[in-house]
Amino acid sequence: MTVRLGVVQFVCKGAAVPRLARSVFALCAVALLLAACGGGDGGASSPKRAPSTPTPTGSTTTGTAAGGTTGLRVTLAPWRLPAPSSREVALTDGKQLVVLGGLDASKQTTGTAVRVDPSNGASQSLGSLAQPVHDAAGAFVNGAYLVIAGGTGEEGSAAVQSFQPGTAGRVVGSIPGPLSDHAAVTLDGKVYVVGGYDGHQISRNVLVSDNGTAYRVLGALAEPVRYPAAAAAGGAVYVFGGVTNASGSDTRSIQKIDPASGQVTVVGQLPAPVSHASAVAIGSRIYVLGGFVSNQVTGQVLQFDPRTNAVAAAGTLPAPVTDGAATVVGDTAYLVGGQGTDRAPTTTVVELNTG
Repeated sequence: MTVRLGVVQFVCKGAAVPRLARSVFALCAVALLLAACGGGDGGASSPKRAPSTPTPTGSTTTGTAAGGTTGLRVTLAPWRLPAPSSREVALTDGKQLVVLGGLDASKQTTGTAVRVDPSNGASQSLGSLAQPVHDAAGAFVNGAYLVIAGGTGEEGSAAVQSFQPGTAGRVVGSIPGPLSDHAAVTLDGKVYVVGGYDGHQISRNVLVSDNGTAYRVLGALAEPVRYPAAAAAGGAVYVFGGVTNASGSDTRSIQKIDPASGQVTVVGQLPAPVSHASAVAIGSRIYVLGGFVSNQVTGQVLQFDPRTNAVAAAGTLPAPVTDGAATVVGDTAYLVGGQGTDRAPTTTVVELNTG
């Protein structure tokens, strides 16, 4: 998410401001948005290895989905991030988590890169991105962690940054123009970037890259969205909810992208409009986690079955959260950081699996 002075018609739900009030008190909204969404550069963190931070006893909760054998276990991880983080990118090489950029505890944009061992939460600073960003998207391609565009203060970025442990972050490519508040999905070796905000309007573009660094327009969303959740399953990319217009209204739509043709169709509806959620694919199903519903931070977990396009409640997060980053290691998904009901970045990590 980027905040631009003088462009008050686009809103950030991370600010604790009622939606109707934002359209009336525009100048006040800008000030609150700046406080909530942050900006500026974050400093690089120390390279020393940090031990895991235990979660206080009694703070773990579990939710079980309806649907018989497809029950989902939702558990608060027994460790935390080494520092609060939201609106970040979380990627994996299949073994370790790497958390890149985002907003820090003071809601300032950061370029830090931190590796976390999901088996015990042990963390290690890896260095910094070439350009600090928040509300970016990412992909792991050919051994490199790629951070795609993102917010950089008053302007969005079009840069694709590559980060590899042991080397300095660098810009290795670009998308067609500045973008933030978008989502990225990797499917069959290609990277798809959907929606977002280009500095002037909400984007309906679906971009695709064969190598993660050079992008072209593949198609157009049926509904333009920023802050959507997205994941791939069954050979297609699915886009859930998102902010759909300048007044900040969210959509219920589930949009399906055909990677071969670029055709986009609305294949279903969520129970209620949602934005700032995260999505992960576990097995044959996609789970939509948290987000804003009716401008309130929610802990809902929804299950989507791409074979039937059906949506069902699948449990509840240990605490309501928006703007987290989600990825899957093995058969376990991790929802990393985000913002709670107080709109502050958090260190919380949630584990989800169907075992």
